[in-house]
Formats: sequence, C-alpha cells, structure tokens
Amino acid sequence: MLSESQVIEVFKALADSNRLALFRLLLESDLTNSELMDKTSLRQNLLSHHLNILVESGLVRVQRSIGDARRHYFSVDLARAGQFAAWWERHGSCTPDRDQALPALRRPRRVLFLCRRNSARSLMAEALARHFAPDALIPFSAGIEEPEEALPEVVGRVLAEHGISAAGLVGKTLDELAGQPFDQVITVCDTVHEGEGIDTPLLHGVPQAHWSLNDPLEATTPAEQDRLARELLAELRLRLTCLVRRFAAEETPEA
Repeated sequence: MLSESQVIEVFKALADSNRLALFRLLLESDLTNSELMDKTSLRQNLLSHHLNILVESGLVRVQRSIGDARRHYFSVDLARAGQFAAWWERHGSCTPDRDQALPALRRPRRVLFLCRRNSARSLMAEALARHFAPDALIPFSAGIEEPEEALPEVVGRVLAEHGISAAGLVGKTLDELAGQPFDQVITVCDTVHEGEGIDTPLLHGVPQAHWSLNDPLEATTPAEQDRLARELLAELRLRLTCLVRRFAAEETPEA
C-alpha cells in the first residue's frame, strides 16, 4: 500500500491537465521525449518539467533504449499505478486478480505482439494472453526476421513454472501471418519500434502501441535469463491486464 505522502504526490502529479494527458498517453504506449513532443505540442522545457514531476511521483519511469542508447523511453510504472488504484478502490486497476482469467469482451480483440525475431518477449506475451485472457484477446506473435530457434528453452521453462501452456507456441515471421486481420499491434522490441520493420501493408491502418521490455535472452547466464524472464512475465501480466480493461472500458460508454 502507498503511504499517505505517496498518495499526496500522486494526486499532485495528476492535478494538471498536461500531466494527466501525458499519463494517459503513456498508459497506451511507451514513448520517447520527441514522440511526446509530437503528440502534445508542448515545448521541450515545459514537457521536461511535467515529466520530471510524474517521474518523481513514481507514476512514470524512464529507461534507456536497447536499440539506440541516445533515446530514453518513458512508461507508466504499472506496479505503482496498481497500488494507487487499490488505494482509491476503483474499477480498472492494473493489478491482476491472482490466477484468475481477465474479464471477457463482447468482441475479443485480435492482437499481434511484434518483435525482431519472435524469440522471448513476443512469444511470452502470446502465451500469457492465451492463458489469462482467453475470452478477451485472440493473440498472435511474430518477428520481422527469421527466429533463431523455434522456442527458446528459458521461455518454455518459465511458462511451465507458472502453469502456462506453450503448446503450439513457435517463432514465426510476420510474412507467415499474411491475410490475418488485427485490431491492435504491440511492438515489444525497441529496435523494431524505432526502425522501418513494420512499414508493411499487412499492418496499415491498424492501431499500434509499444511496450519497451527487457529481453531475457540478452543475459549471459541461464540463471540471469531465468530471473529476467520471470520479471518479464510479471510485467506482461500487468500490461495485459491494463490492455483488456481498457478495451472493456471502450465497450462500456461513460454515463
């Protein structure tokens, strides 16, 4: 639970129209400073001021891009947001309900998780979505390049630890999904998001978001790979919870 002083800082951080707009943008996608400038038209000094307040409140975090070290991504700290939601006792928290499935949608969304080689992050997102959101998401995953292996050992191992099936989970290229319609594309690889790899007719007109996630396969030891894969699974569970609840909110008009 958040302390009283932490709750106050969160309220202060969101008690500004610009910061609230930034927070809502970051709930949908991780964004760089320049991307936020394009979307908000805020001047650099004013944007930096608001981002600093959001970061100091704990609601937003910043990390260096894996693809280009000159870039930094801002993202919502979903654990802190979930703590605040629990304190506020309101519907729509990003905190998952233990091992329960996510709520059903009237129209399940076809979601593509896209990475460079469809090796760890996108495969885990697909498996987790199948397991926890069977009545909300119809998940797919792919890479813009040929996968180095069908299913990395660490992925299968960590999924099995949590009782999540890897049946039918195999690395594939985006070309293999030609003809499939999608409601949402989520890049989980900084390199793909920053490059030209998703400029394809297959995805034209499809809403796109980005999740800046660490790749457990970048670790040099099996133990470190396992640790990062478990952290990745927990992060994906939070992100999928928010995604499904956002879709559910879109299906229910505000009073």
